[in-house]
Amino acid sequence: MMDKLQGYFGLSKTPFGRGLAPAMLHRHAAHSEAIARIAWCVAERALGVVTGEVGVGKTAATRAAIFGLDPARHIAIYLGNPDVGVRGIHTAIVTALGGVPKNQKATLIPQASDMLATEQAERGRTPVLVIDEAHMLAHDQLESVRMLTNFDMDSSSPFATLLIGQPTLKRKIKLGVLAALVI
Repeated sequence: MMDKLQGYFGLSKTPFGRGLAPAMLHRHAAHSEAIARIAWCVAERALGVVTGEVGVGKTAATRAAIFGLDPARHIAIYLGNPDVGVRGIHTAIVTALGGVPKNQKATLIPQASDMLATEQAERGRTPVLVIDEAHMLAHDQLESVRMLTNFDMDSSSPFATLLIGQPTLKRKIKLGVLAALVI
């Protein structure tokens, strides 16, 4: 069926596949606004939350924004499945930054924090932690991400964080116990 459609329209590949390059995505106002907001979060090394219903293009907009970053000045750390626990988040950070994760959680957490700071201070690259499907994050994972952003007595952050998820994420972080995430 796809062969017939491609032949009829003279296409060399499926026009709406998941593997489209970010430059090939349709630019509409909401998509462009999402990219601009994500870019602002990265530039400010802030914690950003992108929510929307299934299929609206949250991940596509994030991919386009990350694609537009200068790889000499940024490094993306993408976690597509947050069902890895607190340890898994820190392990992903350390591994993406070229380290070997420490075995004990008590040493792994400061290792991840130090590597994020070192990447920014010594290499001049801003790490961008992207957690997709963030509506699945448990309270302890959200709190752990927040604690990573608590750097230099909370006066700055050496990295940007993007939490991408369904609308339940917005409701979850508005809870009193997670209020510090949105301040």
